[in-house]
Formats: sequence, structure tokens, C-alpha cells
Amino acid sequence: MPASATTPPWPDLPARVPERSIRTYGSGARGGSSTVFDVFGYDDTLLYKKYATPRSETNLDRLVAMYRGLDADAAAFVRHRYAWPLAVVAGGDATVAGVLIPRVAMTYRAHLSTKKVRVRDLNYLLYEARAARVGVEPASLREKLTLIRALVEALLWLESRGLVHEDLAAHNLVWTLRPAPTVLLLDCDSIRPARSPVDEPLYTSTDWTDPRVLTGDTPRPDHASTVYTVGLLAARVLSSPSWRPSDADGAPGGQAPAGLAVVLSDSVRASLPRPSLSDWMSALDDVIAGMTEDGPELTATGVTSGEPLPRTSLTYAVKGRLAVAAGFVIGAVAAVVLLTVLL
Repeated sequence: MPASATTPPWPDLPARVPERSIRTYGSGARGGSSTVFDVFGYDDTLLYKKYATPRSETNLDRLVAMYRGLDADAAAFVRHRYAWPLAVVAGGDATVAGVLIPRVAMTYRAHLSTKKVRVRDLNYLLYEARAARVGVEPASLREKLTLIRALVEALLWLESRGLVHEDLAAHNLVWTLRPAPTVLLLDCDSIRPARSPVDEPLYTSTDWTDPRVLTGDTPRPDHASTVYTVGLLAARVLSSPSWRPSDADGAPGGQAPAGLAVVLSDSVRASLPRPSLSDWMSALDDVIAGMTEDGPELTATGVTSGEPLPRTSLTYAVKGRLAVAAGFVIGAVAAVVLLTVLL
């Protein structure tokens, strides 16, 4: 699939880049185990993710080499769906200092009514009423289902190559509705071979992690863990951002279509068996194909987020300006009436 619609071209880099050759600027955005810096040059398409704690050199080399070995179609798909590690950054002692990663394209950034520009991560989809107040366009039910399908497709691609993303969470998934609903996976240096021992700490987001991993029943996330996160994500996107598998006996309600009920409830079991990603793809395709509306659906169906969800093209910021203007008009009319009575 073409990548140019949502991603700029990635620069041609060697597999390893000395840290001393990288020129960064800005204070850097600090995460739990790394800091991300802007990088001079490369047409402003790269970021430097510098690690605070060691990472597996073997795994990073594998990911970089894998992308470099893809054919044109597969490479375009990767550029379209993943912020893939492009080069390993070697420190002065030849150890891994970090990785060079692609900058998230502007398509995946939200231009807020507050004049700020932010990466549109999944939280802007989960907390859509709050997001609408700062000018983020809400997604229709059809668009939400298409976004979930895009995520499943990206995860299936990893699964077909024996890989698993170990830290699937709201802040590591960004999305766009234009030109088509699409999801981009971040933190792709957390992609590992499934069922392969990795001698390094596990970085996950507890609220999105498979209970089997949290209890130690499996040492690291596997393909069943991926299915669990997809089920949890779908329930929270279609129902409530605070939804948990214990709620309502596992039935999310809200906007969740009946055609997803079985695959969703089976995915968020605390133990196995769980459905496959292929089961999810089939269920989503059936539900989307069965929708009768020609265009995006504009009505909510009992979303339980505790906030009314806007389903028009007006944002809360625009509505606020209209309300102020209306207030001035009404006040002026009232003043004229009062003066007429007094005079």
C-alpha cells in the first residue's frame, strides 16, 4: 500500500550511527526509560530516542536489518503503520545508546483550538468529548471500527513474522481520519520475537497489559496478549475509556456492535483460550460490511463515558464563540426593549 499519503520518505541510513555524529536540539521529551530528541538534518524526518537503561542490542539490530531487507511493498506498509527503528545509535564505548526513529507525520498531529499541536494518540479517541472541546474532530462509529481494523491488520503483519509488540497502550497508538482512518504504532523498539527469551526489563503499561503477564503466568507478552489488548482497546473505544473486563460481566455495551460481542468478550478473558487476530479481522469485516448507512454514522448509542459526545462538524471551541455572539445579540435586544419601555 502507498505510504506517501500519510508519511514522508524515510532517509537512507546505515544500520549503525555513532552518537557523536548526531546533532540534537531541544530539551527532549522524557519517557519512562528514554528521552526523545529532535535531530538536525535529514529533512526534519528523524528523532533520536536515547535510552536511560540498556536495551537488547541483538533485538534492535534484528529490527533494523528486517526493515532494510523488505521488498518495496512490505517496506511501504511498514512506513505506513509503524514508527520503525531505522538505525542503532552506538555510544562512545560501542554499546547501544539509542535508536533513530521516524518523526510522526503531521497527518497524525492534532491542531488544537488552544493553538498547540499535539500527536493525536489514542487518548484523543477515548476521551472524545474532552478532545472535541479543544478542536479534535470526533470519529463516527464506522471510523472507529475502521481504526480498530487498521490496528488488527498491523498486528497481524507482525504476527505473521513471529513478532509481538510488548507495549501496546493508548499513548503508543496514534491515529488519523484523513485521508482515511489509519493507525500508526509507536515505541516499535518494543517489538520482540514471540516466545523468545529476552534478557532485559519488560516495559509495559499496566492498565493495558495481559493479566497473564502481570501474574507471571507468562514471562512476556505473546500473541494471546496482543488479542487481549485489542479486545480491551475495542471495548474502551466503543464504550467507555474506564471500562474493565469485570464491568457488566464482560459486556461493554455503548457503541459496541452485537457482531463483535463474542470475539470481544472472549478476548478479555483473564486466561486462555482467546480468539485469534484473524477472528477479529473477520468479525470487523462482517460488521463494517453490514452497516446500512452510506456515510459515517453520526449518532451515539448509549456511550457510557459520562460526557455527551458531539456528532456535528462544530467543535466546542466554535460553539463557545457562537454562544458568546448570541449572548451579545440577546443582550442588545433586551437593552433596546428596556429603553423603549423607560422612554
